[in-house]
Amino acid sequence: MKQNQSILLPGCILIALCAWALPALAQEAEPKAAAEQPAVAGPDTLFLTWFGDPTTSIVAQWLEEGVASPLVEGATDAIPAFDAPKLDDVTIDGRADDWEGRGLSAGYLAGNDGRIYEGDDLNARAKIGWDERGLVAIVRVRDNVSTESDDPGTLWSADSIEFFVSTGVGSDQRYQVLVAPGVTRPTEISDNAEAQAAAVEAKPRHWQYDYRRDRSGGEIGFEYATTATDSGYIVEVRLPWANLGVDPAAGERVGFQFYVNDKDGEEDVKTIWWHPDNDANERPESMHALQLTDAAGEGAAARAKVMRDGDQALLVVWAEAGMGGQKVKAICAGEVLGESTFYEKRGSSKAKIELKASPEGSRWGTIDAEVDGERVAYAKPLRWMSVSRPEALEVSCSNLIDDDHNQRTATKIVPFGVYSGLFLHRVEYQGLEPGTEYALRIHTQDGATTHRFRTAPATLDEPLVFATGGDVGTSEHVGQLHREAAKWSPAFGLVGGDCAYANGRTPQRWVEYLQIWRENMVDPEGRLIPMLCAIGNHEVDGGWGQTRERAPLFLAMFDGLFPEHTYTVIDFGDYMSLVMLDSGHLCAHDGEQADWLEETLASRADRDHLLTIYHVPAYPSHRDFDGQHSAQAREHWVPLFDKYGVDVSFENHDHTYKRTHHLTGGEPDPHGVLYLGDGCWGRTPRTVASPEDRPYLKKSRSSRHVIRVVLDGKSKRFMAVDEKGRTIDRYHLD
Repeated sequence: MKQNQSILLPGCILIALCAWALPALAQEAEPKAAAEQPAVAGPDTLFLTWFGDPTTSIVAQWLEEGVASPLVEGATDAIPAFDAPKLDDVTIDGRADDWEGRGLSAGYLAGNDGRIYEGDDLNARAKIGWDERGLVAIVRVRDNVSTESDDPGTLWSADSIEFFVSTGVGSDQRYQVLVAPGVTRPTEISDNAEAQAAAVEAKPRHWQYDYRRDRSGGEIGFEYATTATDSGYIVEVRLPWANLGVDPAAGERVGFQFYVNDKDGEEDVKTIWWHPDNDANERPESMHALQLTDAAGEGAAARAKVMRDGDQALLVVWAEAGMGGQKVKAICAGEVLGESTFYEKRGSSKAKIELKASPEGSRWGTIDAEVDGERVAYAKPLRWMSVSRPEALEVSCSNLIDDDHNQRTATKIVPFGVYSGLFLHRVEYQGLEPGTEYALRIHTQDGATTHRFRTAPATLDEPLVFATGGDVGTSEHVGQLHREAAKWSPAFGLVGGDCAYANGRTPQRWVEYLQIWRENMVDPEGRLIPMLCAIGNHEVDGGWGQTRERAPLFLAMFDGLFPEHTYTVIDFGDYMSLVMLDSGHLCAHDGEQADWLEETLASRADRDHLLTIYHVPAYPSHRDFDGQHSAQAREHWVPLFDKYGVDVSFENHDHTYKRTHHLTGGEPDPHGVLYLGDGCWGRTPRTVASPEDRPYLKKSRSSRHVIRVVLDGKSKRFMAVDEKGRTIDRYHLD
């Protein structure tokens, strides 16, 4: 079987066109337009939140880089590049005959901890080249069991290949392409020729994610072709330079990375990749450098990465099996930083080298791993090795009526996560007046910057507005949705998890997330809008069932809100209680969390507005209804919601929009709980189930959105809008 595709438009373009063609629903009274904001003053990651009573307190925080030390003399931060040759006559047809003896062999491909899969299961080889039209690559995969996703938006969750290309390592001018080969094999290996022949063939499918800051090159286009083989499949691609605005020439450098995903039946997905880190979708640094040349160079012979063991830095080196007993050295600027010996582990060779400290006041640059005097891999030092703590700053907070800002408080500085090289400034004020506007002044050597905010009201004498959603990220759509939300002058923004998509290990994603919030979540009067966040799987390294140590970045900022466990309740005066839950990420649904939830709801059952928020939906609109964490929510939480009269549960995670019927025990009941949201405050929308498919749904839509919530007396009004400000749903609840 051979399949070829030439893609000129993104796979989601038809959905976008259809959405544009739909008439906008009638709007509520138009909120006051947001004033044009001046350039951000003061820290560009400054954000406000609450750890206690939102009517009488405020917490201000921002991130700052540590003070960088200079490089050791002779060291460099520049990374080496792999030489990719020019190949003028490659046809994208899924066949390898025009690659024979040509192209850069990628070399070492392995999974987590350097694991190499042996035999016929997830074994891959790749070649790379370029021509005047684009970067070309062919990947041959050995795979004895085929399982592919039916949903183009989740191709990564089964057999597929992901390609990442950028204008250079670390560049934001980048994009991602996914290809599922369209190969279906029996889920059990059989020598029966008839059974093999009876396997139904799937169709090749593709998807793409556009991370480019500059999109003047137009929509992403690319070519790909797939071919089934006796042992697996081949995927061949051409990734056009036009997508990136690159004028190709010998000597130019670009960034490149690829993953091979494999799913065998019901087993978890296994992945192997080229660069040592597998988060290129989050960090543009996680790519290898390719240099465009006329002749191919050597591929990756090994993989190296600087890691930590407490306060000790290690260079960990992985290579193919058979290196056991050989010496490997860590070298920077001609100096040996340490050495060790390879040992065999899980199909590969591995060595751990303890790195000696750099001279006082300086730092190491790029570190080479050498065997017999030849470099086999390189690594960049961890950021924490090169920075020191910044100085504290003074902050004052004053009531605008009294304008008394004589008392100053020094910021408390804590590391942002573990060894990230970033630090968090924090100051907290208590004893403020409810429903009152304040000025926050941050004092530096260059003067002071002033930032305004208001506390939440203690009573609901007039309507209170807040914005909510989840699954945010840092795409260009996020700022657009923030600006729509800011027009409403919300008292706060409520995020139901998956904020920055940092996965507990990518601090720069939080920097970008906070910068977008600071720039855009400013109301028409110029006041900063506080942020509250529940935890989601992308706050945690590992997603579910982890310990607090696996969410160091999220908890660095919100430890005061979640000091012991990642569920809490925030009471707004006597009119609203907001219950924030952990849908299995660090705390299980049952046990202590369920016991706490019952006690918390029981003591607040008489509130006019009893609301819950969490990440994984009990009533999903995209994912499986019987998914583990959805089922857990229905088993352990929903009966308590029903028993104690929860009004609304804000759900997320599915990257869609949904509103259910009022439900009791999962069945329509006019006095039941409303489940709202499903989280798409910036991420790419996914396919959505219809009310006909899932009768608990009242309305569903594949759309980015943010939800406006208005509490007025005992009534609640909801309006969901897209990034253009168009209303996609409205609902009123008395």
